[in-house]
Amino acid sequence: AKGGFRSLEYDSEAWYPSELARFGSVTWNSTKQDDEGWVHVIYPDVEWKFNGMFMGWSFNQYQAWARSSFVVSSSSTQSNDLVPVTIQCTNVGDFYVDDERLSGDWYGYGLTRHVLRLAPGSHTLAVRVAHEVRIFGGVILPPPSKFRCDLEVVVSETEGEAHVQVVREGHGGVILMDVVDGVVAGEFISVALRNVGTESVRITRVKVVQGSERVMAQLRDPELIISPTVHRPLAIQLALKDDVDLGERLEFSLEFSFEIGHGNHRKASVRSDVFELAQKKWGEIYKYTFTDFDGTVHYAATFPPSRPQAISTSAPILVALHGAGREVENSAFWLQEYQQRENTWIVLPTGRSPWGYDWHGASIKNVMNALEALARDLPGVPAELRGLAGIRPDPERLFIAGHSNGGQGAWFLTTHYPDKAIAATPAAGYVNIKQYAPYSNWVSNSYTDSYLQGILGSAIAEFDNDVHMSNTVGIPILARAGSADDNVPPFSSRKMVRLGQENAHNRSAVRLSEIAGEGHWFTGILHGTIMQEFLRKHLNDDLASSGPNDLSPREVGACPPFPSYFEITTINPGGMGSKGGIQIEQLQIPFRKGTIKVKIQNNHRMASSVWNMHTTNIRRFGFAGASSLVQRRGQIDQVVIDGDIFKLDEGGETIGGVMLTDGVFVKNHGNKGSRKWTLSTSNQWLETERHRETYGPAIQVLEKKLVIVIGNGFEDYPPADQRTAQRVARLVAHDVYQYGRGDVEIVTDTEYFERSLDKEEGDQKRNLVLVGDAHQNKVTNLVLSQTRSEVTMHSRLGVVSVHPEPSAFEIEGRDFKEPGTGLLMTRPWGSRNLAVIIAGIDAQGLETAARLFPKRTGLLVPDWIVTGPEMPWKGAGGILAAGFWGNHWEYQPLMSA
Repeated sequence: AKGGFRSLEYDSEAWYPSELARFGSVTWNSTKQDDEGWVHVIYPDVEWKFNGMFMGWSFNQYQAWARSSFVVSSSSTQSNDLVPVTIQCTNVGDFYVDDERLSGDWYGYGLTRHVLRLAPGSHTLAVRVAHEVRIFGGVILPPPSKFRCDLEVVVSETEGEAHVQVVREGHGGVILMDVVDGVVAGEFISVALRNVGTESVRITRVKVVQGSERVMAQLRDPELIISPTVHRPLAIQLALKDDVDLGERLEFSLEFSFEIGHGNHRKASVRSDVFELAQKKWGEIYKYTFTDFDGTVHYAATFPPSRPQAISTSAPILVALHGAGREVENSAFWLQEYQQRENTWIVLPTGRSPWGYDWHGASIKNVMNALEALARDLPGVPAELRGLAGIRPDPERLFIAGHSNGGQGAWFLTTHYPDKAIAATPAAGYVNIKQYAPYSNWVSNSYTDSYLQGILGSAIAEFDNDVHMSNTVGIPILARAGSADDNVPPFSSRKMVRLGQENAHNRSAVRLSEIAGEGHWFTGILHGTIMQEFLRKHLNDDLASSGPNDLSPREVGACPPFPSYFEITTINPGGMGSKGGIQIEQLQIPFRKGTIKVKIQNNHRMASSVWNMHTTNIRRFGFAGASSLVQRRGQIDQVVIDGDIFKLDEGGETIGGVMLTDGVFVKNHGNKGSRKWTLSTSNQWLETERHRETYGPAIQVLEKKLVIVIGNGFEDYPPADQRTAQRVARLVAHDVYQYGRGDVEIVTDTEYFERSLDKEEGDQKRNLVLVGDAHQNKVTNLVLSQTRSEVTMHSRLGVVSVHPEPSAFEIEGRDFKEPGTGLLMTRPWGSRNLAVIIAGIDAQGLETAARLFPKRTGLLVPDWIVTGPEMPWKGAGGILAAGFWGNHWEYQPLMSA
């Protein structure tokens, strides 16, 4: 508010207003790094305990700024040469080197580095420090916030090392599978490279250097291009040679060859460290790799069943979701928590990273892909077992478990994909992010009205597990908590159990196992006696044992029958599976709660049923066609929707000759008294309207392969605009890799068309981030030409406009012309993809809009936001307009502010 922290001069006598401190003011303080390089930020004079008595953990969610300086020495005889350095600050949201904003390593992954070229001499480092309850905890007082910054000069002994580094820091830069009895558990590994040069490089080849007598390797995607400062994980096909000696360590190293630049194609190479494939015996827990939704290679750990021959059907899966900050392969306690079972696969997915996306969105897609790859490819399974029905896992029959953040994820997976659930055991899971790490004391709350707060909050309302608890009716759930848990207090589990019982109208439907005196983690929290009894009951199998083999055929892990009465709740159909075999496809008003109350009247004598439904805010829904759901549903005589009767033909599978599972029920907008609903078999609406793949909000762009396109039109704008556009593209690429180990390519709009990326066969699975408006970026112009947008930006005229079409709502259009105005919005790209456009009428506007890119969960970013120049100090209070699109991508007055 005083021009920003970076404009302040150090003054030991100066004071600044803060309601956190005694007498309402704070001053400058000094601190030093400890022996490990950490800077501890502590305010002992603040009355933390007293204020926490009435404000709770939200009082601990403070922000502060820290400033230091560092000196870069000249690296050559020419004192004015720029010096290449890598830098990253851990446990911070963002930081500045001089005037350049960079993304911090919020969760301390240690995986990424920014590449800068700095002049010799002194440089200023400004760090935005935030005490995050989920990282540092909410109990210790004073709140122990800390951060560290690592700065290194790029040292290169070869030309290759001057341009490319193999990512060695942290965990996740290298992803390997295990070898099970001589069989590699997966087809691909992943090794990330970082471009530390000033020119793009094209990766042309990989070869095995050390260990070439053991393994073979080749690039899955030759000619992959890495832009300057960008990290890209490479998929490498890996196989063992036929005559490999399994008695030796399976060690190998790789050499990557690449070409530098676009013109003369200078050639160089860089070598990796030595990797080792761990060898496991069948029956031990092992890692397998798979290709995720965006083409990147990820891994999961799995425990195979000990007696697959004992069942004649496919096997259920116990899927266990880890807590925050846990890297599965490095968490011995997590890998040992579950014991092998006779007939159930146990899968421990990663969610893409230790924090992932809180088991939402891209993390849940990662879980589903891990399970589907295991069922499809049987990685690591010996050849002699592959023909057994009981060895093949069924991704549609899940026993859902998890602890801490994974406990929250178990609640989410159960409430949002209920038809997949056999049963669930969420342990120490919180309700939702807003209650666990409260938003109640955000500075922006004092500058926004409740309507705008509601619009912004709707962007993450789909992750409110409590709101979706009606979807758990009929699913056996045992919640687990310690009564003395001061990390995720048992209040959360108690609340979810109470809601489950209320929705089921049955106090025994959802049970709570609360252990007196125990904390967040304790021995047996996931495998104690009561948990084993629950697992045994609902999986109908037992722990692996050395007892006699029971080979009598039996059914294991069956999903429960559909209840006779249930209510389906959704806020975003794009992040929701079916309930009772019913799949909601579209809401009338997007991102408002939609419900379907279902009452099934069974005629046991005729083995048929009548399904009565009453809807609220539902536009389209259908009956899912999976054979398992059809079987659980049984024969239907008629479907009654809000009083409209649809009688099924003889056999109970068709209505008027149309398969029930082939059509979608659509709510009409006809005159009063007309039929409200129609069964339609047309898919034409998918071409022009929002559907589950494009429903948004903006964070949904991360759920497919991503390409960033920078407009060449920035060349006609001030240099500051050009530099900001380049930096924005690099930061988005950095954040996608850091938070989800995603792969992003950066291209110009000219390159996009030259390479025909708009016409590629695989384009149905590619989302876009477009930097620049239609006058700066030709691809933005192409995307916007598909549908008329009532929110537009004209950078040449310096205006962002919101001009709704005439409708029943009398809404005046508005033009925003103040310097520093920006725009972030989603638009459809093709019929099945999303584009996020980031633009500004000047460099400041582009910078402010870019800061809203939803790089991680918990960020309040709807479909579109117009940012103003006051956002840097008012936060959301500086938003000029925001909202969600309607089903036809039109301005939605009921969901806009």
